Amino acid sequence: FDDTSWKPAVEVPLDKTTAFITDDFNYDDQQLIGQIGENAGIVKTLTAQSVEEVRPGVFVYDMGQNMVGVPQINISGSEGDTITMRYAEVKYPDLPEHEGYVGMIMMENIRGARATDRWILSGGEDLIQPRFTFHGYRFIEITGVENALPVSSVKGLIISSIDELASSYLTSNSLVNKLWENITWSFRANFLSIPTDTPARNERMGWNGDINVFSKTATFLGHVEPFLRRHLLANRELQEANGRFPDIAPIGTGFGGALWGSAAVIIPWEMYEQYNDLRVLEEHYDAMKAYVDFLKTRENEEGIIHEGPLGDWLSPEGYKNDNSLIWTAYQIRDLEIVYRSAELLGKTEDAAKYKQQYEERKAFFNETYVNEQGQTVFSSYDGGTWASMPAEGYTTSEGKLIDSQVSYAVPLVFNVFDEENRSKVEVQFSKTINRENMDNLSQMRPANTLMTGFIGTAAINPALSESGRSDLAYSVLQQTAYPSWLYSVENGATTIWERLNSYTVEKGFDGNNSMNSFNHYSFGAVGSWMYNYSLGIQRNEPGFKSFILQPTPDPTGQMTWAKGYYDSMYGRIESEWKVEEGKTTYKFTVPANTVAELKLIIPDGTRITESSKQAEKSEGVRYLGEESGRTIYELQSGIYEFVVM
Repeated sequence: FDDTSWKPAVEVPLDKTTAFITDDFNYDDQQLIGQIGENAGIVKTLTAQSVEEVRPGVFVYDMGQNMVGVPQINISGSEGDTITMRYAEVKYPDLPEHEGYVGMIMMENIRGARATDRWILSGGEDLIQPRFTFHGYRFIEITGVENALPVSSVKGLIISSIDELASSYLTSNSLVNKLWENITWSFRANFLSIPTDTPARNERMGWNGDINVFSKTATFLGHVEPFLRRHLLANRELQEANGRFPDIAPIGTGFGGALWGSAAVIIPWEMYEQYNDLRVLEEHYDAMKAYVDFLKTRENEEGIIHEGPLGDWLSPEGYKNDNSLIWTAYQIRDLEIVYRSAELLGKTEDAAKYKQQYEERKAFFNETYVNEQGQTVFSSYDGGTWASMPAEGYTTSEGKLIDSQVSYAVPLVFNVFDEENRSKVEVQFSKTINRENMDNLSQMRPANTLMTGFIGTAAINPALSESGRSDLAYSVLQQTAYPSWLYSVENGATTIWERLNSYTVEKGFDGNNSMNSFNHYSFGAVGSWMYNYSLGIQRNEPGFKSFILQPTPDPTGQMTWAKGYYDSMYGRIESEWKVEEGKTTYKFTVPANTVAELKLIIPDGTRITESSKQAEKSEGVRYLGEESGRTIYELQSGIYEFVVM
């Protein structure tokens, strides 16, 4: 190989040569460690579904799927001709404000990302496949050719750190099935070396608020332990001297606060629960402890925590919230995780200390944010919400009702409400789902819609199911009116959108062009509810050595069957239910060397069989009792079919 024309290598210092790095690095404690987890790679190949000449010589190919990766294009032409490729998630819709641009790809929402590749033809057969880059796109615009290339010549190579899924969820509702598929695509797309917020625009950063709410779903979707362990290392490296975790890791900038920093406490606990590896808690314990100590310093004399500015980001009713309520709920959850971690690690003094703080803050929460009717109310916090306001404005004062969906949902899933308040709170929470609600556009939105943002949406359905309102959880899941999960599905989404209103029929992009990702997994955090409540596959002891099967058929009758699996470390756990002709059939697989606790709803006047035998007399089945309207059995390893009729 002739390298005479090569120039000598030049040393480029790390300090002050890249974006966001303004200070000198300190290398005193630098360590060289092995790669944690697998490298990203090509995991799937797509072929373009269609092509349209949107302007003379401008050809737009639709891959049929919002994806992350690079194209692979077979092409030939005249030597020296330049082929230009641009990448976009969406095209301009046919609305008056886009006159002159309809059908063209929209580049505004990817901001400063150039998203452009150029290829100079050799004069022979060329294979265009960019290296050292990736793009987030569904549409690829090709110019520089006289005629459209065949769609079979334009492929998309999917790049991800996730090579295969660890689970499945399929139902009688095709829209819900598409929602689950969209969740998996956003999971693949944004788990690319780091857990990004969006793979298309010029951020592509590890915003911690996003992975905070999505981490539980991620542990069911794929085997993500090494991937998340690497992210925790980045958080520890960027933790400030006062204990504050970064809002973004790596890099360390941002403007999130408690709901973003708490990711570095929530994630290790989810990992421990899913994989039963104490090492993650051992590695991360001191950092978690420092963080809850930091949050303590953010309380004022009245006990109100100020650690924002962000609350339930992008909530349609975010303006109604007292952000300190959500911050305090997360602080309480963080304290619970730390004291439980201390117990597991044998740190008895720490366990006692943080358990006391947990109980004190829980009592404070119930005294401060809940009235006698079980409604959520404002504290003396006056720091604002960073949320969009309705045109007529909105005023707050201490004691005024909050009564928003997130103000109930998050504390409910974290078990923050005390026994005296919980039953009353559950009633008030259900009312926020059953009624119409006014959004930040001063529009009344239908009952059973999502009025929550990044933080609250993850908690809505688990909170409803834990409150005995699975009927409402299924109604919200299957709602198609805006704002809802299925509104985007009905409007052609192939991934999860950043906003519930990333696109609406009435307003298009509604002026949000500059911050409007169409591949953002946060609202896909409902995935864990699909596994944990619809299929009923839940952790019992960490790692699924023993687990719970608590399937809940749709009480509304709209969904008539659901089935799926999770590939645990012990093997595949399967759960299926089907309602037809006055009977409910359940099918389960319990893998070898595990045991399951089955909790089935057995209505009065019905009987239950397993493989056509009386359930209690079936091999591998042991009756344990009754609890909360369910009959409980222990299942040994095996395959089972229960019928309730």
